[in-house]
Amino acid sequence: MDDLMQKSLKPPNFLAVFVNSTSEGIDRISYLPDDILHNILSYLYIFDVVQLSILSKRWNYIWRTMPYLNFDINSFGCERINRPWDLGMAEKFKDFINWVFINQCEDTLVCFKLCCGDIFGKGAIFRWVRVVTTRNVQELVLNFCPADPFELPYCVVTCESLRVLKIRMDGSVLKLPNHFGFHQLKFLHLEEVELSNEHLTSCLFSRLEKLKLDSCNFGTMTMVDIASTSLVYVSIKNFVDNRVSFVNCNIKISCPNLKVLKYGAPLAKDIILENLFSIEVVHLFFFDSDDVMEEIGMCVHNMIKNVVSTSTLKLCHSSIGGLYGVFHGVRNFPVTFYKLKCLKLAVAIDESCMEVMMLLLKHSPNLEVLDLFSDENYGWDENWKFHDPSENVVCLESHLKLIQLAGFKNEEKEIELLRFFLKNAQVLEKLIVVWECYNDILEEVSDEVSKFPRASSHVVVSFLNFKPKSRSRYRDNLTIVPSSLQLSAMAVQMLVINPVLSLLSALVTKDALVLSFYYYELFMNVG
Repeated sequence: MDDLMQKSLKPPNFLAVFVNSTSEGIDRISYLPDDILHNILSYLYIFDVVQLSILSKRWNYIWRTMPYLNFDINSFGCERINRPWDLGMAEKFKDFINWVFINQCEDTLVCFKLCCGDIFGKGAIFRWVRVVTTRNVQELVLNFCPADPFELPYCVVTCESLRVLKIRMDGSVLKLPNHFGFHQLKFLHLEEVELSNEHLTSCLFSRLEKLKLDSCNFGTMTMVDIASTSLVYVSIKNFVDNRVSFVNCNIKISCPNLKVLKYGAPLAKDIILENLFSIEVVHLFFFDSDDVMEEIGMCVHNMIKNVVSTSTLKLCHSSIGGLYGVFHGVRNFPVTFYKLKCLKLAVAIDESCMEVMMLLLKHSPNLEVLDLFSDENYGWDENWKFHDPSENVVCLESHLKLIQLAGFKNEEKEIELLRFFLKNAQVLEKLIVVWECYNDILEEVSDEVSKFPRASSHVVVSFLNFKPKSRSRYRDNLTIVPSSLQLSAMAVQMLVINPVLSLLSALVTKDALVLSFYYYELFMNVG
């Protein structure tokens, strides 16, 4: 190993001791199996995990065999040693990473995460990546910002243990190797990366199952060719202003086993879908201005013609507006979605959106769920009115069981839409109305709707308050209630970091922790 990683049995002097004693009694936490403790501690940064070594030889062994290593320069500096950023902190962070690698005795790493911004050069990152690949890392997560184009090290490409690769580079150029590799890689997630290779999956990722491209820039590429027989999930999302890189680039997706396709980005020059024989879920969301509405309509038209086997279809307001321009005045759709069970639409309650919605309902005879989001309507047409369908709509007569209208603002057209569905949906079981987050809840509205004529005698109408989801502190996934493992990790962190609450935590949380561990084991063993 390099000279910078010199063997040292003494912890760095900035690992301050925060805990002086524990409560008397049985130490239930320490006697938990290693894999459960490792799982719990995986929700913490490795800096916090190392601090636990002060408790006992048992905890020293736990951190030294920790298969989850999470290094974050922001947490290290701002939250732990409580000092402003400087070059000295960068050196201490580097020393800490080297010290952890030297003193660990675990040969297999489940996950290695490194978030270091632009403070380290390629040499240091290559060195640490080489170390984790020799330790059979299964998940590699890199968040950094190189000054020059970055080419993945050969050791990553040839790592037979690697299953998950996630890279975020703040817009820097990523060069993928031009030879075969990643024989065991299942999930590739690239975020804020400028790509320089046209063939993402056809030769490099022979067994890739899930591909996510978030806020990526295609640079000078003219074709993004995603072709694979193993891919089952593809997501392309771009919430930043990268429209220029999209308008000059064609995106081609040819994956016969693909089940989920999510596109949320500016309109590309062309989007070509081929051989999507297994598709089940399609989400389309375009970030473009009204001046390209016709182009969006044609693109969406061509895309949905090639996903007729999907069971879930989600379209944004721009997609629906574009389709209206294509099919205005046309009573027939080019395809029929016989397998479609769930339709999700962002709509304004106006003529264009409602006409497209009715066309989709007419050509989705087995639809069971209709999920609508009431978007802002900037072009009210006071003369436009709802009319009962002039011909049979099969799903309204025999299959549509659940309708949800979110973003409800108590506008006249929204009330009329509810009246329409109650009058025409003959087997409807639930009509759920979710108020917009900033609107006052009016009980008289629900009383008014409850008096509307109903084609279904057993429909239940519910008005719900808007409830935003909260973001987990330790993981990037959205969650409403933390899992038992997250709560356990938070409790352990509190026990280690806060000396004032340590004794109270030990007395109050031990039983709750053991109970959460029990339910976790029970859940993991079900089935």
